Amino acid sequence: MGSIEDSHFQSESFSPSDYIRDRLKGIKVGDETRKLRQLRSEMSSLNHASQETLKNNVFRNYQQFIDASKEISHLEREIYQLTHTLIEQKQVIENLIMMTGDDKGSIRTVSSHSTTTSSTNPMQILMQKMEGIGGILNNMSTSEKVILYGEMELFDVEAKKPLQKCMLILLSHRLIIGSINAAGKYVMDSTLSLNSVAPVNVKDRESGAANAGKVLKILIFPESRCYLCESARIRTLWFDELEKAKREILHKGSLVRQATIRGKRQTVKDRLRVDPVSEATRQEIFQEEDETEDDDRNDNDILWLSELPAELDDCIAHRDLDQAVELINEWKQCPTKDAVIDIQLQMRENIVVQLLSDDASRPGAVHGGPRAMKKARTLLTQLGLGTFATDIYLRRRSAMQRNAIRDVTVSEEPISYVKQLCTLYGNAVSDIANEFRSMPQYYCQVLQWCSYELSMLLFLIRRHVIEVAPAIAVISYTWKNVMHTMEELTAIGVHLNFEVNRLLSGPFEKALQGNFENICDAVKMRISEEKWRPYVLDSESALNRLVEELSDVGINVEWAISANDETRSSLNVSKSVVHFAKVAHTLSKDLAPLRLSPIQVLCEVYSDELWKMYLKHLADNIRDGAVFAYSTTFILTQVLPVCDRILYGEEGELTRLIEQFPTLAPYVDESDDENAITKDDEEIAHV
Repeated sequence: MGSIEDSHFQSESFSPSDYIRDRLKGIKVGDETRKLRQLRSEMSSLNHASQETLKNNVFRNYQQFIDASKEISHLEREIYQLTHTLIEQKQVIENLIMMTGDDKGSIRTVSSHSTTTSSTNPMQILMQKMEGIGGILNNMSTSEKVILYGEMELFDVEAKKPLQKCMLILLSHRLIIGSINAAGKYVMDSTLSLNSVAPVNVKDRESGAANAGKVLKILIFPESRCYLCESARIRTLWFDELEKAKREILHKGSLVRQATIRGKRQTVKDRLRVDPVSEATRQEIFQEEDETEDDDRNDNDILWLSELPAELDDCIAHRDLDQAVELINEWKQCPTKDAVIDIQLQMRENIVVQLLSDDASRPGAVHGGPRAMKKARTLLTQLGLGTFATDIYLRRRSAMQRNAIRDVTVSEEPISYVKQLCTLYGNAVSDIANEFRSMPQYYCQVLQWCSYELSMLLFLIRRHVIEVAPAIAVISYTWKNVMHTMEELTAIGVHLNFEVNRLLSGPFEKALQGNFENICDAVKMRISEEKWRPYVLDSESALNRLVEELSDVGINVEWAISANDETRSSLNVSKSVVHFAKVAHTLSKDLAPLRLSPIQVLCEVYSDELWKMYLKHLADNIRDGAVFAYSTTFILTQVLPVCDRILYGEEGELTRLIEQFPTLAPYVDESDDENAITKDDEEIAHV
């Protein structure tokens, strides 16, 4: 339709009745029906074009939405990187400010150990400000460094007032505390190992609102001390660096102890593998070495095990679950056992397992996708809980499937709904199968999950498709889409065809039986009303459309067009015969894909039953006349072979049914047909 008519349709004053009346002006009497059909055809074309345009617009908008989402995600990553860069620059600027003395000279930071003698060497500055630390700083190893140093005030929480000025120096392995003397110079009071120091990240409300965020509380067993910093930022910096230094000590100590234990656990057998000695000498060495090494190894193991619960507590507190799992595995491999320590370690292991389980099963893990659950699942597998971790993972994937299925709208097009469900299921199974390809020990769980999700998929198909629209065409296309998905999964090693056959055979049989009964009832009704009269159409154009429609499916009916000028738009075939031809062809086309389904036998039985019923009708009503002769020849030579090829290929199962009705054999012979036609003075018209 033109743009003028489009604007006319969109106007508020548009009236359908007036529009039709205007279109029918000047039409000859008798042509109103043809004109109305033409108008209806134009309206249908316009409707289809509008729907197609709407679908394209929706697709383009959705594509733009996806592109915009990708761009937003890219911008978010850039913003995160920019924010991270700005934070680093801010820290650098703050460090520079502190080094130039703009922060009142109360704190300094050093990123690495330096042995230069320049005026900016922090160790020289500290030696000048504090007495008694020269020996400590000069004897520092290359792995140690000065992390922080600054001036603070020892704070009395009860009196809510500072007591005296102090200087704190944080090294890699210790904390040095010095107090100021009468001369105004700091003197070292104590040096503390960081293993006996713990900062408390709690604002002390008792110190007053003004100082609550500035007080740094440090636990020094068996007492605690509070130091008043000049700003909340400095207090936070000290707390973070203390925590970081303690974690580094614990990590290094754990690595050293693990390496020591591994070395101690190396038996004499391992060392003798490279030394060829006699069996007697080997046994003597075993006995001597075992006696001397057992005591040392047990002492080292007991010492390491006694410290392991505290290390695990620290890892749990900082959510360092990787290190916690590694320590637990080391404990399980340790040959020395202590009942009390084992109970404590078992309690820590249960806590770690619970934390990992929560990480893998929390609702946020679903929105993060499978990768958000991979770390927790890997750590649980390292703890020997691979089956448990896989079960949690698959349950979360099931939750993801439910969320995705809820987004699929049950529309009026059941085949589209089936395609979307099959796509979701196929993608999920392919993803999981590829992920567990290198873990065959979990194939049983994966297959069980696939079977469960398949049963859910087929339940939805039965409920929203087969039970709602049980047409044979819908059943056929549903089977075709489901089996296409199963073939794709079979290609990657997931064979679930038996489940499809088991779960769909019953609903398919029930739906097919109901449809076939309706088809048989309709055919029987038309048989009872059969008058064996020519099929007269409204016009030659209608006749041409019918001929083209049948020709498109391989059925030729042009030879049956009447040669009489008065009945040029008629066929020498009855109307019910043409209707049966359409019904039989549609049924064969719909049943053909189902011949590979569990209801194959039922499809063949129904097809044979329909054709036997109609062939019996023709055999029982043999009569003289061109219409019967043309109709019977049309059924036997055109419709039956076409349906046979569609349903059975080249087997010719339906064609053999003619042998059961010998009276119909003459109508298959073209010469007999021509004689019958000649007797009734009819000519075959070839258009």
